[in-house]
Amino acid sequence: MSETEQFFASETTTINADPSDIWAIWVDINGWPRWDDGLESTKFSETFREGNSFELTPRGGDPLTVTLRSVTQGEEFSDEAVLPFGKIRNAHRLRPIGGKVEVTHEIQAMINKPEAGFFAKDIWPHMRDGLPAALSNIRRIIED
Repeated sequence: MSETEQFFASETTTINADPSDIWAIWVDINGWPRWDDGLESTKFSETFREGNSFELTPRGGDPLTVTLRSVTQGEEFSDEAVLPFGKIRNAHRLRPIGGKVEVTHEIQAMINKPEAGFFAKDIWPHMRDGLPAALSNIRRIIED
């Protein structure tokens, strides 16, 4: 029997943009609070590449260390935060489609069973429900 409970959410939208425009927003980690309303702040002074870490402070939360787990320049990246109650992984992907770009954001959380009820009630709804807003904010930044 698994010692963790799994949570998963995904959101995809199509944006009238060049993939490099969206990639530029993603690699600017210090600018993430402009498009992710769930973030109070981010601090990153490294190169955007696999293995490097940054500090992320969620609104109303304590700072977390997040590590870039995969980076395929101009196409995708994923990151992971290891927390006392589990792990949270985020994946971001671009797919060009005839002059537009399909953009996907995914969240996967593996939460220790004892804390899963708290996570499901108090944290997960904000994370899950923030996906459409984040993509809408990216669209607004790109298309304005």
